[in-house]
Amino acid sequence: MAETKICPKCSGNMQPGILQKLNNYGRSLYLWSPADDSPFPVAGAPSKRKDIIMYCCENCGFMEMYAKKS
Repeated sequence: MAETKICPKCSGNMQPGILQKLNNYGRSLYLWSPADDSPFPVAGAPSKRKDIIMYCCENCGFMEMYAKKS
């Protein structure tokens, strides 16, 4: 479960979520990857890429992104 966060702008509650594109069913299409990572990784090779979780303030709409812990 995602941790609870407080908005640094207005001290409101921040709700966890993911970044999605319209017509995307399932997991988010966006991942964090290191700048030196190959755009086409070898299948089965270890990856440094991480899913992204976003937090949006329920009060003011401020958003923050974090790479999920592995």
